[in-house]
Amino acid sequence: MNDPSAASAAPRDEAAVRVHNAEVTQRFMEGLSKAPGPAAALPPPDVRVIRDMAFGHPQDEADLRMDLYLPTPSLTPAPVIAWLPGGGWRRQRRGVGPNLTRLFAQRGYAMADIEYRSSRLTVWPAQLDDVTAALRHLRDIAPRYGLDADAIGLWGSSSGAHLALLAGFAGARPENGDAPAVRAVVAGYPSTDLLRVSEDALPGGILGDQDPDDPSWGLLGGRPADLPDLARDASPVHRIPPGAPPVLLLHGDADLVIGPAQARRLYDALAGAGAEAHLLLVRGVDHGFLNTAAWEEPGAPYRATLRSSHDEPGTGARDVVLTPGLVERFFDRHLRGDPWNG
Repeated sequence: MNDPSAASAAPRDEAAVRVHNAEVTQRFMEGLSKAPGPAAALPPPDVRVIRDMAFGHPQDEADLRMDLYLPTPSLTPAPVIAWLPGGGWRRQRRGVGPNLTRLFAQRGYAMADIEYRSSRLTVWPAQLDDVTAALRHLRDIAPRYGLDADAIGLWGSSSGAHLALLAGFAGARPENGDAPAVRAVVAGYPSTDLLRVSEDALPGGILGDQDPDDPSWGLLGGRPADLPDLARDASPVHRIPPGAPPVLLLHGDADLVIGPAQARRLYDALAGAGAEAHLLLVRGVDHGFLNTAAWEEPGAPYRATLRSSHDEPGTGARDVVLTPGLVERFFDRHLRGDPWNG
């Protein structure tokens, strides 16, 4: 829970807020730069990587592209996980995030590393349109590359997680000529309600409501509070449809960039709507942990608290360890139909 007295003591003057937010962002970027990245390695022979596959051409702009990681061919089509990198909707790029060869092309998944337009080029909803175009392209090329167009999941971090949720909630069906329905979403530390990000900030965290440099201003083209209808349209918590896909939310409980209350808001809304949702709060962890190698290490100290909407009544939160295997089992359950035991 946030400490209201501490939050109220935070600077509210616009100039002071901008300086404060810049300092928090700088500390975050410095910390992330010192963290070991995922180990670089050439793809092993059993993973084929197709770079720079064009999937869209916005008017008067360069092609949108993806990298496709293909597992060893099998008798059955490969389920697909599309990765959406973070970067505040403005600095995202392919290759930032988990090592997609290990996670999880070597495990039989086709992995697609998808780019989308920067908010510095165009504002909302162009970014969601780009993700939709990528999903449509994956469906179109499925027969050629042995992909299962009916088993597509989305996985993203930060702004990429925000878009993954919205694309998953769009609920468009292939028979309607739109993107294929998404079967599962894993969202790492997303913004879920753009109108309440500052309200949900931890003491000492970023306050975006008075900062024109805040990424949400860039995404919408202005202050969210001044564009409430647009902000709600771009907020997953306000876009939950009937039959929403299962969602696994990952968030550090010490996140000073996007407060963990944003994940709690979406979890509560999904559970209230009867959707399958899981909220995993990682203890003592700040923003950006999916971009480092630490969470992949055996015995990594990423202790977390897990709540699940479909637990038996009276079941409390469980202690777990965040590992790639936990994420893989979630996708296995919903893209392969395998039981998720534990």
